[in-house]
Parts: sequence; structure tokens; C-alpha cells
Amino acid sequence: TRLYAKVNAATQLDAELRRPGYRAAVLALGANTDPYQPVEEQQRITRGVLEVLAAFRHPVTITTKSALVLRDLDILQTLARENLVRVQFSVATLDRSIARTLEPRASTPARRLEALRTLAQAGIPTGVIVAPLIPALTDPDLESVLEAAAAAGAVHASFNVLRLPLEVRDLFKEWL
Repeated sequence: TRLYAKVNAATQLDAELRRPGYRAAVLALGANTDPYQPVEEQQRITRGVLEVLAAFRHPVTITTKSALVLRDLDILQTLARENLVRVQFSVATLDRSIARTLEPRASTPARRLEALRTLAQAGIPTGVIVAPLIPALTDPDLESVLEAAAAAGAVHASFNVLRLPLEVRDLFKEWL
């Protein structure tokens, strides 16, 4: 019900990367929360973070369900020229109805695959994560998602099986 925006993320990242002794390691954007939530269109926090990473020539991976990543194509191309970026799209199913129910504010699967294609054609290494893989609901689409992603230019793929921690398990069962 609430989103917390780290409006000073780029400034804090810049300060962290300037610290003496800092050792660069791949920074993962989108590991817990999609960096391209709808509010990012106005906030532009992810773009600020990417600008800092590009200035420092720092490696980054992005995982998203949003075609909004295309807004940052210019920065991603700069990073890609130095092999510093990889973008992966989470796609659980190609079925638009199931996707809309599972991920109501995310770009449609077709739009994600088209964004993947655009990034791949621009020279940005791309991939797909089939997630969440839900038995009997999304797992029948595994091969079709992988085939569509490969046809769009994905160079890597992985999957995540649905995990239901205690706080979520009952809510998910009720929804299902």
C-alpha cells in the first residue's frame, strides 16, 4: 500500500563509490524491488543511479518487469560499450490474462519481450528470468517464454520457483 522512494539514492551512491578503499562489485538493481515501478517515471531515481554508475564505470545488472527501462537506453548503451551492464526481464507467462492478475502494474509480457528486443538490438546483453514459476499455472509456459526470449535476443535465462514465506503463504492461497 506504500512505496518508499529513496530520493537521495544517487547522491548516497556517489559518496559510497568515492570512499577510500571501495572495491567495485556488480550492483544488482531489482533484486528485491523493481527499479522501474510506475512512480519511477516521475521520480527518475533509477536514472540518477545509472548516471552515477556510468560516471564511475561501475558494473550493474538490472532485473525488471517494465518497459520503462527503455527510457535509460542511452546510459545502458554507454555501460554496454564497456561490458558493464546486463538487463534481464522477469516473465512468468505469455498469457496476458494470467500476467495481469499476477502483476497488475507491470508491462505486459509482449511489451517486456519487445523491450528486450530493443535493448538487444542496441547492443545491451539481455536475458529472461521465468519467475515466478508456479506449478500448474505458469510452468506450462516455461518453454514458450524461453523460446520467445531467445527470438527477441536474450543471451541468458534462468528461473525461480514460487517461494511462499509464512507472511505471504495464506494471502497467496486465498488469492489463488
